[in-house]
Amino acid sequence: MSTILVDSISDTAGTGSPSFPNGISGNGSALTNLTSANLTGALPAIDGSSLTGIVGTPTGAVLYFAAAVAPTGFIKANGATVSRSTYADLFAITGTTFGVGDGSTTFQIPDLRGEFLRGWDDGRGADSGRNFGTTQSQETEEHYARIASNGSNSDRLHYQPIAANESWSASRADGDNNENFSAAFTTGTSVNPRGVGETRPRNVALLACIKY
Repeated sequence: MSTILVDSISDTAGTGSPSFPNGISGNGSALTNLTSANLTGALPAIDGSSLTGIVGTPTGAVLYFAAAVAPTGFIKANGATVSRSTYADLFAITGTTFGVGDGSTTFQIPDLRGEFLRGWDDGRGADSGRNFGTTQSQETEEHYARIASNGSNSDRLHYQPIAANESWSASRADGDNNENFSAAFTTGTSVNPRGVGETRPRNVALLACIKY
């Protein structure tokens, strides 16, 4: 509760005609029974608990944090099975998209550990056939290498890893003039892949969390 003190009106300028707010004027002769009074009223709590209509981070939002511990209001997006009642607001958003849990009292949250995110195609056709929330294994798009023979003839061959100094050959019919092409090659240096189990860009590991 806050107290507001209202003092009696006086002529502070000494002119005999005090000024009043909101354009009221006069010498105050018609005013009677003016006394000091204590006016009390309830003000909004300073912690903001009584404020409404303020929207923060929506439930189900995924954010990345530069810390190993999930902040208040978030849990790690680690595929855990959690309670449908404890995380009722989150369950209302995701449902069983990422796992049904025990089928009655629990559900699973998305597991984003070690994953890159890709926008859902949603009918565009760039990544067709995908359902919302599904995972996709790694792949490398088919590509070709240009191989020159005797410095003039060339053909487009499927790329394949070749060890250093390994000999191999290839041939095909030229569809343009119906001439056959064949050649043998011996590599001078290794063109093996880099030797890791995935194709990836440079990246930084942060903690993926979901708002509940």
